[in-house]
Amino acid sequence: MVRTETLTQIRAQRGTAHAGQEHGSTRLNLERACCGLQSAITRLQEREGNVSRRSFSLGVIAGLMLWTSVASAQTAPAAAQTASQSSTEGWQFELVPYLWGSAIDGEIGIGNRTANVDASFSNIVKHLHFAAMGLAEARRERLVVLADTFYTDLRGQRATPGPLFSSVRPEQRLFILTPEAGYRVVDSGDTSIDALGGIRYWHLKSELEFRAGLLPSVDMEASRNWVDAIVGLRARTALPRRTWVSAYGDVGAGGSDLTYQLVGTVGGDIGTRYAVVFAYRFLHVDYDKDRVLLDTDMKGPLFGFTFKF
Repeated sequence: MVRTETLTQIRAQRGTAHAGQEHGSTRLNLERACCGLQSAITRLQEREGNVSRRSFSLGVIAGLMLWTSVASAQTAPAAAQTASQSSTEGWQFELVPYLWGSAIDGEIGIGNRTANVDASFSNIVKHLHFAAMGLAEARRERLVVLADTFYTDLRGQRATPGPLFSSVRPEQRLFILTPEAGYRVVDSGDTSIDALGGIRYWHLKSELEFRAGLLPSVDMEASRNWVDAIVGLRARTALPRRTWVSAYGDVGAGGSDLTYQLVGTVGGDIGTRYAVVFAYRFLHVDYDKDRVLLDTDMKGPLFGFTFKF
């Protein structure tokens, strides 16, 4: 009886222990499952965080690129406008080498001997030893600066000495420099008018060889420099097909009794860098001082080629 009860108690304890072991194993498995789930959730959160950070970074970069594009689009027209203004407001230059087919008509003299000159362009070319001529111009907004240079070396051009000598052979080296500055008083796009003022500097070296007639032959030589103050106007208007016309005139005195000049020009632009010009030029001077006489008209057609920069 006692052994039966003892056996029953042992079996009951084993059952209780086995149940406890099963309960502990179940709890351990549950804890492991919870840990695994928590790890998975953590990894998912980390991935979501990385995705969020990447999305945020990409958003920031895209925003910066968009802002840069908008800023560039807004800045480009302003920069182009500034460059255009700088280009139009800066200095503009023109260089015009030209050939003036001038004839000479008038009176020249040294001391008490004079000769009448009536030399055509063909006669001038025949007796021309050297010539150089050109015009330089600079402009900035309404400011205008000009400088015209002319030099000829003539020897033996046609002249008559009067009744006392059989013939005369003149030789003249003439240098003329005309710098001017002025203001563009009218600038309406197609039409402009410039008011100018400056000087005209003259250098003359003259030789006259009078050959025997009623009087014996005589050679005379003299050299003079003088300066005239001048004022002038220049007008220009555009024509169709990139052509234009201009008119220039000046008058002055000082070293000479009187000097004046008239120039009419027709020009055509070749692109933006070049132009051709055709003109007719008339230049008068009346100088009679210090036993030297130069009272002449120089006149004739002019051809030039313009370089713009």
